[in-house]
Parts: sequence; C-alpha cells; structure tokens
Amino acid sequence: MKKTTVIIMVIVFVCLVSNSFCEDGYYLAGLRGGCFKADHVDLSVIRQEMMNRLIAMEVDGKPYGCYRLRTKVQPDIYATCDAVHMRTIMGENFYKTLTDVQRQQWIDYINSYAQPNGVYKGGRHSDLHRNGMVIGALGPLGGQQKYPVGLYNEFDSADEVANWLETKIDWKNLWGGSHLFWGGIHCFSKSKRCTEQWYENVLGWLDENLDPNTGFWRKGVKSWPYNGIGGGAHIWPVYQQHGHRFPYPEKAIDSIIKLQREDGTWMKDLTTYYLDLDALYGLKFFRTQVPNYRKVDIDEAVRKSGKAIMSSYYKFMNSDPDLHQVLGLVGSIGLLQQHDGVTYHDSIKWTDIFSDPRLYQTDKVEVLPK
Repeated sequence: MKKTTVIIMVIVFVCLVSNSFCEDGYYLAGLRGGCFKADHVDLSVIRQEMMNRLIAMEVDGKPYGCYRLRTKVQPDIYATCDAVHMRTIMGENFYKTLTDVQRQQWIDYINSYAQPNGVYKGGRHSDLHRNGMVIGALGPLGGQQKYPVGLYNEFDSADEVANWLETKIDWKNLWGGSHLFWGGIHCFSKSKRCTEQWYENVLGWLDENLDPNTGFWRKGVKSWPYNGIGGGAHIWPVYQQHGHRFPYPEKAIDSIIKLQREDGTWMKDLTTYYLDLDALYGLKFFRTQVPNYRKVDIDEAVRKSGKAIMSSYYKFMNSDPDLHQVLGLVGSIGLLQQHDGVTYHDSIKWTDIFSDPRLYQTDKVEVLPK
C-alpha cells in the first residue's frame, strides 16, 4: 500500500472519530458528522444532503427519474417512486422545478413497470403497496396510471368490502398486513368510483373492530404491541383525509407514549425509521383531535424521538441505505418539524408520507375501466 494512501486513510479515520461525538445539548447530524444544537436543527442542511443522495442514485443514460435504491444495484420502481415522495415531502413543486419533458420522462418510466391488469412489476412489498407508491408518485408529477387497477375488484363493492377487511388483512401481523389497506382501501377511498355507502361500510367496520382499551386494531386479536402503531399508521389516514373522527384518540395517545423506549425510539436501534415515523404521525394526528390531552407528555416524547433520530442520522446516511429506508427518515424528520417547528426549522414546510394529500390523488391519476 502506498504511503500517501495510508496517510489519507488515517486522516479520514481521525476526522470520523473526531466527529462521532458531540457535547451535551447537541445532536450529531449531517453526512460530515456536524454537531447541531438540540434546540436548533437547520433542516435546509438535511434537505440538501437528501437531494445529494438522490442525485447519487440517478442512473446515467436513462430517462429522467430513473433511480436505483442504493449504489451498484439495478434501477427499481420503489426507488423512482421513493424519490418523488421524498422530494414532495421536502416541499418541491415539480411544475416549477422540472421541465415538461423531465416530468413526462419520469411518468413514462414509472408506467414502464405497469402490466395490463394494472399491477406494477417489482419486488419488496405487495402489489397493493406498490399501487400506493405509484399513486403517490404520479400525483405530484401530474401523470396517470397506464391501465385501470384490477386489484380493486376484490373490495370495490360496498357489499363485499367488510368481508375483505375481515379475511384479507392479517390482523395478527398488522404492521405488514396493513400495507394492503394503505395501497388498496385507502387509495380506493380517493377514487372517483368510491361511493358514500362503501366508505361508510369501511369506517363502520373499523370503528366496530377498534379496541376501546388501547385505541389499536384489532379488538380480540393478540399480537406484538408495536403492530398497533405500525399497522395503525396505514389506516389512520383514511380517517384524517376524509375528516372522520377517530373514536379513541386519548387511548391511542396513551398506547403510543407507553410503547416509546427509554432511548426515545419505538424501533430498537433504529434499524428502520418507519415505526418511529408511524408513532410520530399518530401523535400528530390524534393531538389535532384532542389538542389539550397530555400535551406535555407528547412534547417530551417528540423531544426524545428527535434526539434519537438526529443522533443516528450520521451513521445511517453513511451506511449506503436504500432509498425506501431513507424515505422513512425523511417522513420522520417532516413530522418532527410539524410537531416542533422552532427546533426543526426551514424556510420550507416539510410534510410526511401519510398526511400529505398530494400523495393520494387517486381520482386524478386513475384510469377508469371502460
């Protein structure tokens, strides 16, 4: 090994070590391991680093909007949809930042994964989950799906939707099982095809099967308690975005706070930010319904969560995470700003995966059956 190479490696190691710790009252954040004051996190720095990550994941020689999940892997439908979601959450308006040609290339690339039955090819999660990701991506870009979505056929009737909820959702393993609800029931609820009776049947079934003691689903089904948060987050938007009051917001707040770990996380070691995202979203949604309930406790839960998230940011972003995991982090940071815009400040208002209506424009992106 050349002497110059050794010297460079030593310098890099020293820099990493020296930037791996912060004084009390500071967070470790930023790809260079900068120390941010605990009461003053400049999200414009984070936003630029996220954009740099996205630029690094663009695939050369491909249409605009073609992304890979991480370095040295093939392009992926999740990556290209994740990029839209991330940039939308961070406040970007594609009609202002992109040319018409760029937007159309991005739309066409997403639709290159479409099959005649309306299912988008790809791995990772279920067909319905990918449907939700596609709807969330095409809406802000101003695009439409290539074909009608046949996946809705199993539950698009008001008479059959309750049975579908009863038999098709894995309520014992709801964190994963609720993906079908999010990309299916919730997305269809924003369709031009959705009837008032269908929606009333869905909400009636959900209300009836909600556990009044915990505010979680499903009553009478025992499972890992964190399923109530991870699964609930995929269902709560159908209440929020239609203005339907959630029956037990106080109980849900109690349950979410009770499940927070001592280190401020909901998911041990933050191997994924999605459970913490889900918890922060739940607290934000429910506190809008009961704004004075346990306000101090919610603020403390958010403070502890923010410290955990920002303290793990540097290590996470330098580990070559895939874009779908980064999306969970971006949504979590967006919710931290929504809870505490003084600490997490930016000239741009961040949103999140679940509450932003721009990510649920089914009525604009759908192609109706003939």
